[in-house]
Amino acid sequence: MLRIILILAGLCALAFGLFTLRFSFIAALPPLIAGGALLLGTLFEGRYRPRVRAGTDGWEPTGEKFIDPGTGKLVDVVYNPKTGEREYKEVP
Repeated sequence: MLRIILILAGLCALAFGLFTLRFSFIAALPPLIAGGALLLGTLFEGRYRPRVRAGTDGWEPTGEKFIDPGTGKLVDVVYNPKTGEREYKEVP
């Protein structure tokens, strides 16, 4: 949801910058730069490094287990101590 809001804010800033460009080039630069930065940062975020998934090296079990209310199945929690990322795996 936040990603969509940031994309919309970037598009609005770009549109405002393009509208302002008709009147003054200097006044149009800040919204054009801000809108472009928002769009590029949001659209390409997370693509500069691969995501690591559970089951690969570095993931450790936390000992936490619970029943997922959505599926009703037992879930085990694992985490990566290097990144702090947590992931939930169904227990077979």
